[in-house]
Amino acid sequence: MPDRSGRIKALLLAGGLGTRLRPLTDSIPKCLIPLAGYSLLDIWVKRLAEAGIREARINTHALAGCVRAHIEQINAENRLRLVEAHEPVLLGSAGTVTANANLADDVDEVVIIYADNFSDIDLRPLIAFHRRHPDPLTMVLFHAANPRACGIAELDKDGRIISFIEKPETPASNLANAGLYVIDAAAYREIAEMKAFDLGLDVLPRFTGRMRGWTWGGYYLDIGTHESLRLAQRDAPALFPEQFGANDHNAQRPAVFLDRDGTLIEHVSYLSDPELVRLLPGAAAALKRLRRAGFAVVLVTNQSAIGRGMLTENRLDEIHTELRRQLAACGATIDGIYYSAAVPTRDDRTVVEDPDRKPGPGMLIRAAADLKLDLAGSWMVGDLISDVLAGLNAGCRSILVESGQTPPGDAEALDGRALVLPDLNAAAKVILADQGTPQ
Repeated sequence: MPDRSGRIKALLLAGGLGTRLRPLTDSIPKCLIPLAGYSLLDIWVKRLAEAGIREARINTHALAGCVRAHIEQINAENRLRLVEAHEPVLLGSAGTVTANANLADDVDEVVIIYADNFSDIDLRPLIAFHRRHPDPLTMVLFHAANPRACGIAELDKDGRIISFIEKPETPASNLANAGLYVIDAAAYREIAEMKAFDLGLDVLPRFTGRMRGWTWGGYYLDIGTHESLRLAQRDAPALFPEQFGANDHNAQRPAVFLDRDGTLIEHVSYLSDPELVRLLPGAAAALKRLRRAGFAVVLVTNQSAIGRGMLTENRLDEIHTELRRQLAACGATIDGIYYSAAVPTRDDRTVVEDPDRKPGPGMLIRAAADLKLDLAGSWMVGDLISDVLAGLNAGCRSILVESGQTPPGDAEALDGRALVLPDLNAAAKVILADQGTPQ
């Protein structure tokens, strides 16, 4: 049996493009998509630190700058040291091991984690299990509902993996690869020397007979689709009360995201004068009721006038200062304002041209990360189809209000994906009724 004295590092695989999660992943890396204000990367960092792992690497590719900034925040917390391994061209999961072969130089084991998976797994018993058996690799397994879509392992009576097949036509079991491994340093270097591309297809079958399976019976979810993301956002606070702050109202707070012109204030084409700001009837009262019920209220507004040179950011600030003044006079407030200055190139409000400009979800996602908001429990309210689609693209429910410049046909084009109501006041009543708040 190898000497397992406990020196251990980790490799987080996070360079994937997340194409099935577009348009979210056009503006935010998959590993940083927020779950009640925290990201998948935050959760894995916490689990690594709890297991006593003090150094890890993470591969990056698309939107690497976003991950790089988050790495700086993680390192500032001193829980562990996280080092970026940038890949200008994606190397594949096994290729990343080859590119980071020296990670095993001064350790006994390396933990490899696919960082786009969401689980409540505790790494400590996993590492202890690996150190008790003589084989060089331990693969975490979970019971898959659809084994044909996974890498499937078959175990002998000792828990040794005797066969492993990616997406088999006739699965030998429902024990699926969770994308999490503990590997002896020598075996890690062996994998690096293979110069292969994919761990599941090219590497793991070659370890058949000398790796063990460790089955996790808790929560496991591959965040690969919008549906799985919605499930994760729903389940995260209950799974991680200590991480998501069960006693911290803000950590789990849903939001009502609002368009500005035609939803909260009267529509003025390319509004540039604070004196023309007029709250719509009942809007301030609706905001008061929503915030009293525990919702954050966040303004998300397209402001192409800035990109067109028709409006300065300072002037926009004056407009929003006047908006806040009028709300305050009515006893109401908003929790945040986000705007996009991107200029569209086509007259189609259903096409995402820029991830921040609605119907892109970028402003909502940034607000969720900044304010620790629960997107799955949130709503988007606006008078244009682009507003509604921004909410749906962010994983929220949406309401189209007809108090602004709603073009004919927008409601029909939504095909039942959103409610259609007269104004913000009516929208607030529906949102509060859905929450169970007495009217």
